Amino acid sequence: MADCLPFNAILVDEEYDRVYKAEDWAWYFATFIANGVFPKPSDGLQVIAYDKMEIKVNAGYAFINGYAFRNPVSMGITLSTAEGALNRIDRVIIRWDLTQRDMYLTVLKGVPSAKPTAAALTRNTEIWELAIADIYVGKGVTKIQTKDITDQRFNSALCGIVKGTIEEIDASVLTKQFDDFFKTYSQAVLDEFSVYKQDMEKYLSEIAGIYEHYITITESLFTQYENQFSERYNSFESTLDGWDAELLKAYTAFMAKITLFQTEAESEFNAWFEDIKEKLGGDIAGSLQLQIDGLTEAVEQLRQQAEAGSTATAETLAELDRRVTLIENGWNINYKHDAVLGLCYLGAAYMCQHYERTEETAVLGIAYIGNSYLANTF
Repeated sequence: MADCLPFNAILVDEEYDRVYKAEDWAWYFATFIANGVFPKPSDGLQVIAYDKMEIKVNAGYAFINGYAFRNPVSMGITLSTAEGALNRIDRVIIRWDLTQRDMYLTVLKGVPSAKPTAAALTRNTEIWELAIADIYVGKGVTKIQTKDITDQRFNSALCGIVKGTIEEIDASVLTKQFDDFFKTYSQAVLDEFSVYKQDMEKYLSEIAGIYEHYITITESLFTQYENQFSERYNSFESTLDGWDAELLKAYTAFMAKITLFQTEAESEFNAWFEDIKEKLGGDIAGSLQLQIDGLTEAVEQLRQQAEAGSTATAETLAELDRRVTLIENGWNINYKHDAVLGLCYLGAAYMCQHYERTEETAVLGIAYIGNSYLANTF
């Protein structure tokens, strides 16, 4: 059956034929008045910080499902003590309670968490809630500040503004909230930037100090290495100069000794050669023949003695005999070869004059030279 109202009641048998209940008027008003808070005054039902953990809800009006709510004066609400280790978000609401036939302000206490969230709203046929503010209760805090309060009155999903009964909305309070938030946020940003700037200046100062220290140490080490290198180079150069002087001195002394040796050797050879010439006499060929005859006679005597002697003596005599035979047969040798060989023997005799058999070697040299002379003559 369709409902309609309002019509005047008629008294029939001492009873009125029209009786209207509260819910009848509620659905009527709900058709043109939306749920939410009334925008006038602009700070109506606004939640503000007050003292320590106490907050205040300003006077104002709200409308839920056709039922009106009025808070005639500012109302204080004290929040529960903050948690020691975790944060939470408490939600201030206006509750429509059909069972209790009442509408009132209350707080939905949040669940403590490292990342807290506000409690969900209840909305059914018996309970309907509007959130007018969320309050961040940090761990260990003892006072609620304005920056901790988030105004939800203008959030249509949680509360909203009653529309349709007024011509304009006063947004001055909302604007003031935005201004306050911007100032608070701007100040926080400036404070953080100031701290960051100070930290950066300190860091840059430290870096500059470290860089200057590094440059100083590097320059000092470079100077030290340069000095050490210069000292070692000068020492090495001085050593080379000393070696050059010593080598030059040694070379000069060596050349002097060589020159002296040549002079002395030439003088000794000339003296020795004159002595040999005196021993050989004027007739070189005759002297050589006499030497050969003497050697032949000596060999013959030794051979006779060796017949009864040892094997070593026999070998020695055989060697002497071979040498005499070679001398006797020297007439068939090229005289140029004999002359050269004779000079070699003379040189050998000179070089070996301090050892045994020097005269014998000289005699052989003269013999070869004489042999060359005779071979060239005959």
